[in-house]
Amino acid sequence: MTENGAMPPPARIALRNLLTCLCVASLALTSPAQLPKQEISQETQDLLQRQMSWDDNQPGKNNSSGLYIQFSEIDETTSSGKRVARYRAYVFGAPENKKYTLTVWKIGSDPHILSNNVYVNAKGLLMARKPSPEQENSDFLGDNEFQLAVQAAQAEPVRYALTSSDKELLVYGTLVPFPLEGNDRGCRLEVRLAVPDGGAVLIYADGLPANTGIPFQMLSVGEPMTGKFSVNAQGHAVTPEFPALAGMERNSLRVTLTTPECSVAIELPWGKGSYHPL
Repeated sequence: MTENGAMPPPARIALRNLLTCLCVASLALTSPAQLPKQEISQETQDLLQRQMSWDDNQPGKNNSSGLYIQFSEIDETTSSGKRVARYRAYVFGAPENKKYTLTVWKIGSDPHILSNNVYVNAKGLLMARKPSPEQENSDFLGDNEFQLAVQAAQAEPVRYALTSSDKELLVYGTLVPFPLEGNDRGCRLEVRLAVPDGGAVLIYADGLPANTGIPFQMLSVGEPMTGKFSVNAQGHAVTPEFPALAGMERNSLRVTLTTPECSVAIELPWGKGSYHPL
């Protein structure tokens, strides 16, 4: 699979429309607990909103059934000393009689098209060509599959979007090959990079009491802060945070979630030189 860096005008228009959809989407979020003297640009705030909307993948006009891209790891190898994870991708329930475009969005860059010729079989497996009758119910199709080879840092998300050629279906999926997360008695806490240097992050929590506000603690450059998750009906919450402090080149962010049911803490380095694909 080769990534195509040059996009024809229709592809650029499609990507612009895709990002417009993300800007329109809204989430119930708490205000980030910024460190002192930090100015957050509107561009950065918009970027994080688009990322959260992509991850949230709520049912909407172009995805009324709430379909989403799922990933199944095939294997992991090394290339130039770096880990490369390989995945199959599925969209269970996606119509088979359509041709699709697959787009990838990595942090620190704009979304770009991987292929305009993607198909699915009866199991929702993404394929590089239209499935034959004997391939309809198979998970293992070798070169006929549209496999994803991913290199990433810890806590780095890689986002994908599948768009039907008739523009009637738009499905999102987020893959985190090497997550930074903690689990305790049903609670889950995760930090994802929003930009490569970790100056902006997304903090996710699951398994919390539904429809509540749950505080969490942060420590960065010696400055303690308290944030609050706005938990939805499924016990899920996400909030953006900005650990960097003006004048500081690097440090780490420690996030702690403590409730009567669980206690979880994770730590992420940020700043100059902190981004390292594994």
